Amino acid sequence: MTTHPSPVGAPADAALEIHGLEKSYGPVRAASGISLSAARGAVTAILGPNGAGKSTTIHCATGLLRPDAGTVRVLGQDPWRADADLRSRVGVMIQDGGLASGAKAMDLLRYAASLYADPLDVDELAAHLGIDAFGGTLVRRLSGGQRQRLGLALAIVGRPELVFLDEPTAGMDAAISRTVRDLLRSLARTGTAVVLTTHLMDDVEGVADHVVVIAHGRVVASGSPESVVAAHRSADGTVHLSATAAGLDPAGADELARELRETAARRGVELAVTTGAADLESVLLDLTAEETR
Repeated sequence: MTTHPSPVGAPADAALEIHGLEKSYGPVRAASGISLSAARGAVTAILGPNGAGKSTTIHCATGLLRPDAGTVRVLGQDPWRADADLRSRVGVMIQDGGLASGAKAMDLLRYAASLYADPLDVDELAAHLGIDAFGGTLVRRLSGGQRQRLGLALAIVGRPELVFLDEPTAGMDAAISRTVRDLLRSLARTGTAVVLTTHLMDDVEGVADHVVVIAHGRVVASGSPESVVAAHRSADGTVHLSATAAGLDPAGADELARELRETAARRGVELAVTTGAADLESVLLDLTAEETR
């Protein structure tokens, strides 16, 4: 029997533990020894390009797929053999999937809440996510963003200990996206383990406590967003200094950049200054590009 080491830095209070996950679809290898973990009371973001293996990993973790090899433990149990009790403790949001198209939005949410012993207050949740504004609309007539909000509400209404969210803010406007990100942090503060996949760096920076970067079915980086950026930047043996100018008036950005370059030049240092760029996004692009070379 082959054994796999625990992921480096796996938390003792892990709600999700995946060791050496392997999964193929015919000749296509979707997961090649993926190991990762997600802690209770934290937001874990799984990042990577399309086809990297993110969805396969989540589907194995939610019991929708059976791994070819490796182990998956959700709240200490094998999700493939999950009983009703385990499923009631786990929330799942799959992008634009699994919603009863002939039901009205609020009716569906109220029905879902009735399945749990101690659900969240439905009216309060609906108001928070703006679902009350389209609560009487049939699901099949909802926009993509409205479906996403309803899917998120359905995933968390039962107060799950662990929740999987696939692209939770896809199709949402900026204001609602901000509300959802605040909600994710609130969920984590109550002790829920939040696992999300996303392509949007706004959903990661300032929200995620832990990130896992997957490319071609393998984990290529993991850790806090800051540590992943720092490790990547130090790979060439040089020291990199990073700073954020919070509250900067855009009109003064060019002048400040010039002054910073001049100060650096006096120390014999070449300084690259960017405005508005997400460092983590740049690192993600570099890491996944390296895997294709």
